[in-house]
Amino acid sequence: MIAIEDKKLRNRIVLLNSIRIAILSVLIVVSGIILFFFYSPFPILPIILSLAAALLVSVFYFPLNRILRYQSLIYLQLILDIVVITILVYFSGGIVSPFYFLYILPIIVSSIFLDRRDTVYIATFSFIIFGILSDLLYLKLIPFSTGSYENISLGTFIYNLLMSFISFSSVSIISSYYFVRIRKTGEELRNVQENLQDMIMLNNSVMERMENGFLTCDDSGRVISFNQKAASLLKVNTTSNVFTRLLSAADQRAVLGITSQNNRYYFERTVGSYDLGVSVSVIENIHHFDRIYAFLITDLTEMKTIEKKLKEREHLALIGEMAAGIAHEIRNPLASISGSVQFLKKEVSLSPEYQNLMGIIVKESARLSKSVDEFLNFARTTPLNKTRFDLSDTLSGIVDLLQRQYKRVQFEKKFGPGHWLSADSEKIRQMVWNLLNNAVKAVRETGTVEIIIFTEGQRTCLAIRDNGIGMGKDELARVFTPFYSKFPTGIGLGMAIVRRIVSEHGFDIRIKSEKNVGTEVTICFKAP
Repeated sequence: MIAIEDKKLRNRIVLLNSIRIAILSVLIVVSGIILFFFYSPFPILPIILSLAAALLVSVFYFPLNRILRYQSLIYLQLILDIVVITILVYFSGGIVSPFYFLYILPIIVSSIFLDRRDTVYIATFSFIIFGILSDLLYLKLIPFSTGSYENISLGTFIYNLLMSFISFSSVSIISSYYFVRIRKTGEELRNVQENLQDMIMLNNSVMERMENGFLTCDDSGRVISFNQKAASLLKVNTTSNVFTRLLSAADQRAVLGITSQNNRYYFERTVGSYDLGVSVSVIENIHHFDRIYAFLITDLTEMKTIEKKLKEREHLALIGEMAAGIAHEIRNPLASISGSVQFLKKEVSLSPEYQNLMGIIVKESARLSKSVDEFLNFARTTPLNKTRFDLSDTLSGIVDLLQRQYKRVQFEKKFGPGHWLSADSEKIRQMVWNLLNNAVKAVRETGTVEIIIFTEGQRTCLAIRDNGIGMGKDELARVFTPFYSKFPTGIGLGMAIVRRIVSEHGFDIRIKSEKNVGTEVTICFKAP
């Protein structure tokens, strides 16, 4: 800040010196014209020479500006000005010269650039120089510019000295006082301007970083200011009318009716693809506006979407709860029907045709009962019961059980013991059973199923790979959809249950599949 102030001060000094050079040049030209056309005993030539010397010194002042400090430059300039004025006073009459008032000019200049003490110094130096000149002339130690020694009365001598002292001291005190006040006021004004600029920058920064849109308009709806969020939501600029863009007729009446007691109005509006919540308040008598309306605009699109999904989930949950209740009620009569048919089949002698029909009833009842059990398992949510167990033992038990049931399927176990997990062992067992059961169905009970345990970073991962029928992109996208199944004997809840178990534990699941090549399901568990 000091360097900037010094630079500004130097620029002002250079400007002042340039003005002085122009004035001196004009004075030299005028004096030369007077000397050439209107020569008289008045000593014009020495005045021209003194002005020329002052002009020369002023020209040399510009290179000195790069060498000396600005305060030293001011002192040098003022002292040279006082010397030039003294020469001018001497050649224009000395103690009775009408030009001794010119000493006031350096005093005023010093009050502009220097403090009060230095201004008094300059005034004192001016009075001393003028006093010395007056004493030398009064005591006839030096002649007047005409070469003669003129008699000056004591009263004139004292009067001129007294008036010069009073004028020099008065000008120094008054000018320094007012210029100090001006400088102080200027500094305060600069501080206010800087603070205002900082506040404006802070306000703009905050406005642009707001998550909400902010917009102001006058009482006719013409936009005054807005941030980037408001521009992106409403597509407005300074020529837009926010009333026509955002308000209905009823809303506009309500907004225009806002008072200082009821200084807020809220409404929601859909603009383009955005669902917006708008809060309007009024600011009265600011600058040249009678009323300014401030709009705070909130993007409710995501919240509305979440609310819609929550309502859909509540609806589905209610349907699921009802379906689970109905399925539970179906299971008991179904078991009674199946048991009764089996009893009749044993106790009653029927023809082979009817025996076959009863067998179909028992078989289909068993299949329906299994589907109901799967649905109830899917609908029922139970808290996790985490324990520490070896994944290898769980896999080995399930594989051995499936191997005895599907003898033509080749199960390849690519893992050893010691893979410990912290999870709900029963749900992990159900998840693995579902995945292996799907793999067996995919290979049509004749192919190869690989079960691999490996590490990925610090996590243990399980991969189940088969060379079965595989899936296309459309089928892969629907693999977790409830009640979607590729197999005629399934109801499509196996993978949905797998996904729920994975989500409950916070595991990661990946599926890669290619039509008629095979499928690989990979699950990465959390570190125990």
